[in-house]
Amino acid sequence: MNRATNQVIRAALATAALGVAATALGAWRAQHQRARRCVPLLPAAERRRVVVLGGGFGGLYTTMRLDDALHKDPAVELLLTDRHNYHLFTPMLPLVAGGLVEARHVIYPVRRLLRRRCFTFRESEVRAVDLERRQVETLDGPLSYDCLVLALGGVTNFFSIPRMPELSFPFKTVADAVRLRNHIIDMFERAAVEPEPQMRRELLTFVIVGGGPTGVELAASLHDFMHHSLVEEYPALDFSEVRLILAEARERILPNFPEDLVKVAERTLRRKGVDIHTGTTIGAIEPDRVLTKDGDQAIPTHTVIWVAGIQASPVVADLPVAKGRGGAAVVNEYFQLPDYPEVFALGDNASCADPRTGVPLPADAKVAIRQADWVAKNVVHRLRGEPLERFQYQPIGDMISLGTWNAVADIRGVKLSGFPAWVLWRTYYLGRLLGAENKVRVIGDWLLESFFERDTARVEAA
Repeated sequence: MNRATNQVIRAALATAALGVAATALGAWRAQHQRARRCVPLLPAAERRRVVVLGGGFGGLYTTMRLDDALHKDPAVELLLTDRHNYHLFTPMLPLVAGGLVEARHVIYPVRRLLRRRCFTFRESEVRAVDLERRQVETLDGPLSYDCLVLALGGVTNFFSIPRMPELSFPFKTVADAVRLRNHIIDMFERAAVEPEPQMRRELLTFVIVGGGPTGVELAASLHDFMHHSLVEEYPALDFSEVRLILAEARERILPNFPEDLVKVAERTLRRKGVDIHTGTTIGAIEPDRVLTKDGDQAIPTHTVIWVAGIQASPVVADLPVAKGRGGAAVVNEYFQLPDYPEVFALGDNASCADPRTGVPLPADAKVAIRQADWVAKNVVHRLRGEPLERFQYQPIGDMISLGTWNAVADIRGVKLSGFPAWVLWRTYYLGRLLGAENKVRVIGDWLLESFFERDTARVEAA
């Protein structure tokens, strides 16, 4: 039995074991959990309202923690609002773009949580916040609040590069991931009938701008999609013409990772054929190429994927308060806006540093979940007139997927790479995925990938 067969069997067994565990967990939950009996609220004039803006990791986990603490308090109304009626599990977006996981399997309806929880939900787009009047302006009318949590997430920062928003592919939503996957398939379709070698190479050159965790995971996922699945569908193409470029402005990729794991990641990506360009700042984009900021390099391409920057929601950026990096609101050690103690902010909306080191915290899911615990506690303390608790950050570690059977991880100083880190990555994020049904569906996607090629049909948007 050769090495490749052994790896497939090991991957399938690991995924199947996770599937059995997730199925058992779902069955246990269905049998033992019952709908929570919500205590009837007092009349509106006699109760206080806590409004949470945003259904991402920060907002949703804050809401669930608040619901756990306040569900027996009839004097407090808890309201979550978001422009989508689902929670998106962003760590698996690169897998969606790479055709490994179905798009609907990484989104979870927020209203499904209401079967066992007592908060209310409103699907609406937030337009502005009036801090003086304690009112949120939405497309469906105003919302007054006694306590407000800003967790609207971030938007892509294109750093004012002309035409970048219209010519590049941002990567923040499930629609972005599906659109990118469709575009990649379209590039291969066009290349398959393109007689001119130079044009064919342009069509088959894909540039990812941003060497952080998202860019690295996306590069690995797209490589596997192209060279493990698309290669079988386009036998007439010479896959040596396919170029996947990862461009990073700083001197190394994964700047928050230990140096030794960064070297492992670089070796793995280069072995896959990913061109890593560090110290490369993109300064301009045209329909058929990108140019570096100093103008000494032009990369002919029809595909530029932008994951190089993020900034706070425009709603937060427009607030008349002190701002930090990316327009995020400066918060104190309790996550409050200093001049408006009834307003809390976290995630991409908060300019917050590690209290131990003073280094800004990374804008990722695990940090937002950790911040949500403290925000929820302090909102409850404020409502009850109790002393607030200073934020204490205890980093768990970092993990990055590097494609099929490969990852790197640093868990409290314990460093792993290769297959063990890959199993750990899948186990951790599977555990964080909402809904037993979504867990089972994602495991099914992973298990099928061990034995069958990924689907390469272009899915048109409705």
